[in-house]
Amino acid sequence: MTKKEKIYSSRDFGSGFKVDNYPWGFKLKTQVRYWIETHPKKGDRFCKRTLNPKTMEWCKVKKSTYAAVMVMTLEKKDGKSFVSYDSLNRGYSDAVAVAKFEKSINKDYMLKDQLKQICACKAINQVNKNLKVEFVNSTAWTDEERAAHKKKQAEVNGKLAAYTNKLYGSCLVKNNLVEKG
Repeated sequence: MTKKEKIYSSRDFGSGFKVDNYPWGFKLKTQVRYWIETHPKKGDRFCKRTLNPKTMEWCKVKKSTYAAVMVMTLEKKDGKSFVSYDSLNRGYSDAVAVAKFEKSINKDYMLKDQLKQICACKAINQVNKNLKVEFVNSTAWTDEERAAHKKKQAEVNGKLAAYTNKLYGSCLVKNNLVEKG
């Protein structure tokens, strides 16, 4: 098994990880650049841009969907380089996945926004651990019953949001990620 090397320095096209000898069709070879784009609220996405070997112009950037946080990986196998990424998603990556991801990265090379996203994943997981989902048949409810249920749900959602924000804030403070202003 080959080990994946983490790449932290590729943040935009200019600093993107360059791979030569990338296939273009059946016969041609070209260059490709990979990087991770970080948005403070949306998270990270994996970007790729190839050089058209016929026109020598860079093609349009191909971007993945957003994940909470990503780290680019490089795996060398049989003389070839494979660039990919490891990622976390809010609400989908469980506590084990978050712990495994944290253990595999060097936080010193992560952006502050990425570390905040890890805190968000941890807070959501902690809340979800205690969450109970109940299905109810509301087809025969009166308007009053429906309004009462909606009001109760809004109250519960408010408490969940407050608890999640408290856990998130605690994680930010613990990891020294709070801006003083």
